[in-house]
Amino acid sequence: MKRYRTLTAKPGELKAGYGREDRHCSPSLVYVWGGGGAQKPDARVLGSALEDKRHGYAFPSMALEQRPSLIEELEARGYDITTLRFSIRMKETPDTLSLEDAHGIR
Repeated sequence: MKRYRTLTAKPGELKAGYGREDRHCSPSLVYVWGGGGAQKPDARVLGSALEDKRHGYAFPSMALEQRPSLIEELEARGYDITTLRFSIRMKETPDTLSLEDAHGIR
């Protein structure tokens, strides 16, 4: 039996991965954010990119068609979604950089 962890994120970090929201939930694709600028709407953007169905045009009729989500596409190609891990940090803002870094002084 595989043990799934509860994902946590550092301040300013956004993560996605297969795990549990808490110990009472069944494992699924989970999105977490660590505050410090990273917020729930940012996690929703990431979730939409991975899980929402895409739309495109069929060729040659150019009729609008619904296409599988990125997760569905990866599963169909034989990838194990339970191994998915994604992490991204916010850029440092000028107030968090040192004066030398902000002006390009080395």
